[in-house]
Amino acid sequence: MYIAMFVVVFLLLLIASFGFGFILNMLTRKFPWTSSVVAIVIGGYFLIAFETYTTKLILSLPVIAGGIIATMTIRTLQRRGFKMFG
Repeated sequence: MYIAMFVVVFLLLLIASFGFGFILNMLTRKFPWTSSVVAIVIGGYFLIAFETYTTKLILSLPVIAGGIIATMTIRTLQRRGFKMFG
């Protein structure tokens, strides 16, 4: 039961972080690593704020991964010539 709950929370945090990072990168075009920096800050907050090791790991990894994946996606779209992202 708890494993299924952790998987769902992990996926929801990853998707939410990706969406937030993608929008943040579109708004700040000149500095494409904005979402990665914000994701690392939020992930660091999760590591400090929560008490158990499992909760820290479950909450910080998808947030950081979502931000980095969003940054890589925006940079790929910029390289391929999409005007909206460049």
